[in-house]
Amino acid sequence: MAAPAYSKEEISALRGIFALYDPDGTGEISSADLESLLQKIGLKQEAARELIERFDVTEPTTVDFAKFLELVKAGQPDQPGEEPDPKVLEFLRILEQYRRKCEKEGNYLEADRAHQQLEMLRKQEEKRQQKAVRARQIAERQDVQIAHNMQYTDFNASWDKYLAEYDRMAQIYIQQMTERHATNLLEFQRKLQSEMAERPPKWSRELLEWRRRQHMLARQKNYAEAQRIKKIADKLEDKERKSCENMSGGAFSRKDGQFRNQQQAELQALLKRIDARRKEHLKQRTLDSKRLLQRNRNVQAVLESKQAAESSATFMEIRKNLMQSTTQVAAR
Repeated sequence: MAAPAYSKEEISALRGIFALYDPDGTGEISSADLESLLQKIGLKQEAARELIERFDVTEPTTVDFAKFLELVKAGQPDQPGEEPDPKVLEFLRILEQYRRKCEKEGNYLEADRAHQQLEMLRKQEEKRQQKAVRARQIAERQDVQIAHNMQYTDFNASWDKYLAEYDRMAQIYIQQMTERHATNLLEFQRKLQSEMAERPPKWSRELLEWRRRQHMLARQKNYAEAQRIKKIADKLEDKERKSCENMSGGAFSRKDGQFRNQQQAELQALLKRIDARRKEHLKQRTLDSKRLLQRNRNVQAVLESKQAAESSATFMEIRKNLMQSTTQVAAR
């Protein structure tokens, strides 16, 4: 534990206390008075004795101020935080007694010096306690801010996870529709091809007339003429068959294209719904984020307002208590 560092005012106060046990101004006090002096500045009897033994000043001897200050530093605990420092309160009490003693004896210059030390030491302790209060309040605000940051991080992580899951499911729906479309298209094409293959050709009247004459000539045993007419009819049938095949191919392409367009429209509708729903999620995320941040700002504002009121009341109480620490001496 590092030894406490005393201010000039505290050292002056300690010199004033030391002087109470050095009425002749020799700069030294008896080791026999050391225990009583240490107890006056806030050390318990056992702690004072242990300190005297540790520094080996138990034998009848004298102790100068430097040695006394060394003992005080070794025996004082760390700063007491927001609570009044018992050591400082004891300094104030002893200095007030010393001031009154000098005033009573007519030693006004020394009384004024003690008064100045009292004021400086009181202000120093007041500032120390105020600083401790402010440090605690800053820590409170930092804790709240850390909690808010963690909350906002969790909020974003939760939304990121939700949107990632939404995107994953959307890809599954798109893949399922794409696979279903591929299966349905293949089935549609097979069915359409089968229907067109089974559909008999629709011959022209001219071809039907040539076939009628062909068969009539054959029945009349006019085979030579029937053969000539058959060649004409076969040539015309071949021409019309090719024309029908071309027309069937065009019809197949048109119906296939229409079916594909229907599937594409269905897929686009799905993509549009997915995109619209995702935008709704993003809009909700932005809205929730603004609400969360505003709520956190409100919490911080309420905390700061509460701390401001607390500081005002606490600082007044600190000032009051420090004033009472010296005014109570007069009542004794």
